[in-house]
Amino acid sequence: MFNGENFLKAKGVTLAREISGENKLWVRLFIQGEGVVSLSSKNFKGDSEPFVWAIYTFRKMARSAKYLVDDIDVKDDMLALRRSRETILTAQKWASLLIKYMPHEQPDDDLLNILYWNMKLLATQSVPYYVPAWRFLWQWIHSWGLAPEIEDFFRTKNFSMDDINLLVQIFSLNAEGVIKIFTGQINDRVKNIFITAAKLASKFLQQI
Repeated sequence: MFNGENFLKAKGVTLAREISGENKLWVRLFIQGEGVVSLSSKNFKGDSEPFVWAIYTFRKMARSAKYLVDDIDVKDDMLALRRSRETILTAQKWASLLIKYMPHEQPDDDLLNILYWNMKLLATQSVPYYVPAWRFLWQWIHSWGLAPEIEDFFRTKNFSMDDINLLVQIFSLNAEGVIKIFTGQINDRVKNIFITAAKLASKFLQQI
């Protein structure tokens, strides 16, 4: 773990806090260069609020393979994504999927970056929650080589060409570009496109 060094300083995010066994609290982190790691609460000094992005400083315990979190320098508290039930539930779903499907302590910095920018979209009030809900999942399965070609796949699911072009655009644009698109009122048809597309993306992860 952490390449055997005494200290490690890396950016990452708290995914979840979980009770295990006899009221033992575990904190799940997604860390640059390390992947998803687990620490017990006694080895975690500082705030363990989920979805907070920070620079973490880890210290290896003497005569032990365990690590302590010595310092947490918060860079982005993602407070705005707690603006609604839908945004919170979306972030929680992402965290659960990452914990379930990512190999423990296997780095995936590309996916960490994908997660950050989609959380920024989720925290942006003008962007409906279901847009990053799909975008994150499809970018994830694409980065793992699991995603089919968007146009061909969604054509087989009876999406119109206008619907498919919108999905391609949202997938391809950076976060700033996506925000610029969603400045006006969104109709129910667009909502249904992304909700249905997100469900289809989830099925690819379930096949891992």
